[in-house]
Amino acid sequence: TKRYLPAEEIPSLKDVLSIEAILEQEPGLSFAYSNTGFNLLELLIEEVTGRDFDEYMKQEILIPLGMYSSGFTWSEKFNPAVPFGYDLKGKFVPVYIYPEKGSGGLFSTIGDIAAFTVAGMFNLPQKQQELSLQSINMLYTPMVEKLGVYSNVFESYGLGYYIENLSDGNYAVSHGGQGAGWMTHFHSVPETGDSIVILTNSQRSWPFIAYLLSDWAEWSGLSEVGMSRIIYGVYLLWLLIWIIWTYLLLKLCRFVEELITKQRRFSPFSEDFLLLRIIQSGLSIALIAGLLWCIRQDYLFISSVFPIASVWLGVSILAFAITMLLLSFFPEAAKSLVS
Repeated sequence: TKRYLPAEEIPSLKDVLSIEAILEQEPGLSFAYSNTGFNLLELLIEEVTGRDFDEYMKQEILIPLGMYSSGFTWSEKFNPAVPFGYDLKGKFVPVYIYPEKGSGGLFSTIGDIAAFTVAGMFNLPQKQQELSLQSINMLYTPMVEKLGVYSNVFESYGLGYYIENLSDGNYAVSHGGQGAGWMTHFHSVPETGDSIVILTNSQRSWPFIAYLLSDWAEWSGLSEVGMSRIIYGVYLLWLLIWIIWTYLLLKLCRFVEELITKQRRFSPFSEDFLLLRIIQSGLSIALIAGLLWCIRQDYLFISSVFPIASVWLGVSILAFAITMLLLSFFPEAAKSLVS
């Protein structure tokens, strides 16, 4: 989705959706998180009610829930002002807006998002119960259970909520948001009344959010939440990086020794182990090409979830590819057989 500065002229929602709303598969075949789906819902609300989306959401949803500082229209009078963001590369990102508001256009505060999570709790005093228990249960009813990569963290998806079953018998509901320069997340356990809201102005925040959720669950006396697995993923990536560098150092030490003892020599066209070296060179070139492709991408899932470790993994893979290419140029002399 293209971003615009608040002062820029932006296209209409219909104009954007005429490009974005493309049927990729028949509905119901598989789960895919879709910003465009929420933007279609925005258009549907406007066409059915005949009201502006921001005005409708304020009067019918935000204000009744006590979210008085929230809205879908940018204002220079926001106090405090919206902070600048920082993208995956740590570069400064100025405040921007989207033509579509439904999927990522909410301006809010941590207090307002906390009020939103409270509205979805069970066992609230009657005067605080803005939503009926029937409505809350409907929100948390699983609609999809095969979530692809998200199944590593959650069991199902309800009406706008990721749902996970905790080992203590309760379930947690959550949702997060990610834009260029910002990341947000809330996690709630409706039965116990526990909730946490995390708002950050850095797109490198997934590990930070995972650590916060892990500490929050422990502090609240809850069982471990699925997002904690990101921490294990970080550990595994660093272990893989350590294994790669250990292997490379051992390989390079042996390579230097073999050069000194003249067991290897620069002979890229030698017929010694030719097929093996061709495969080795081809794999090295493929790895380097793959890394170049990754660098050119605006967004990669692994870079988002593991922003620091993924960079070092890329450097490690590059070092591995260069080392393998170097070894193919300096073949080990084939030992002649002695009868």
